[in-house]
Amino acid sequence: MPTLTVPHTSAIVAPRTGAGRANQPHRLPDDVASLLATFDLTLGALLTTSSAKAQHTAAHGVHNAMHYALPHRQLARAIDPRTVATTAPRGYVPALRALAERTGTVDAAMRHNACMHATAGCVAACLASAGHGGLSVDVTAARGRRSLAYVADPTTYARAVVFAVAAELARAARAGMPAAVRLNGTSEWPWFARAVPLSLADALTIRRRYGVDVETGGFNNVAETFAPMVERGAVRFYEYVKAHADAWDGLRAWHAAGFDVTASFAADRSTACADAVAAVRAGFRVALPIALKRGAPLPSSVTLETHGETVTLPTVDGDTTDARYADPCGVAVLLREKRARGADRARADRFVLPYADAVTLADGVVRFNR
Repeated sequence: MPTLTVPHTSAIVAPRTGAGRANQPHRLPDDVASLLATFDLTLGALLTTSSAKAQHTAAHGVHNAMHYALPHRQLARAIDPRTVATTAPRGYVPALRALAERTGTVDAAMRHNACMHATAGCVAACLASAGHGGLSVDVTAARGRRSLAYVADPTTYARAVVFAVAAELARAARAGMPAAVRLNGTSEWPWFARAVPLSLADALTIRRRYGVDVETGGFNNVAETFAPMVERGAVRFYEYVKAHADAWDGLRAWHAAGFDVTASFAADRSTACADAVAAVRAGFRVALPIALKRGAPLPSSVTLETHGETVTLPTVDGDTTDARYADPCGVAVLLREKRARGADRARADRFVLPYADAVTLADGVVRFNR
């Protein structure tokens, strides 16, 4: 019998006549289907396009899909009956505890930190507790199920995310729009370093069902898996990154792995200004959270001063869309604070920059030039 040899990494090239056939049988690989069923998830529940930022981006002609998990140590808090919280969504969720016990993931979940570079202020002010996420325990439970599935089997979960992204690309194609995907909406999981094994059979399934081309092999992350679609301009992968530009999981590493990245400014970090200047020198933009009311005019530029260095950056309104990849490098992306419910305000206020002419921080000064 002849043997078919498949290259270690190969592109499956789909016809460019549509977005797949929606009436094709939607049979997921057994490992993906089993993981989703075990954690009470569906493929359509992995990514969302309904968040405010995603909808703002869609209004500007880009189909924006985001992945939301529980941030920092919130998964541990959600399954610990001893948790004391100011609001229910930040507290103990019995259903998540029961799921963790049933799936044998309690110990791993208690150790899990989804945001290794988060400061105390970042944890307090996290967007996970703003908007609907600050009101509904159902949101916490949904994000918790995703987090538990990832903790249980990150490789299979990444495979599931590939199928979910493919489904979103098909939706975008039907709407006549390019897509943008952000995998860390409320987490800092190292997606850039997570290899996603895909077989030729997986790629053929994705092509037939979604009309999407992917790379096979065992060494590509999610963004690299969709390289054929990225090259066609059909999708962009982007993230906000808190790690230093040159850290193993920093800006350069994410960028080299196929993600457009924006440095996240943490005012309560002892090296906040120096890290931001380093990011700018490395060719990245910087996002700064600011206590400014919606509709109030933004400053024209921001000046960062640290250890004798000074850089002045023109500003971009980060609330208009989440399409950071459309912003030039070397700009300050200003994000108005979205108040997190139940936050420790003393900590949150150290993370969010007040709108003042000059804000003195541990290692420098931030000046807003009106």
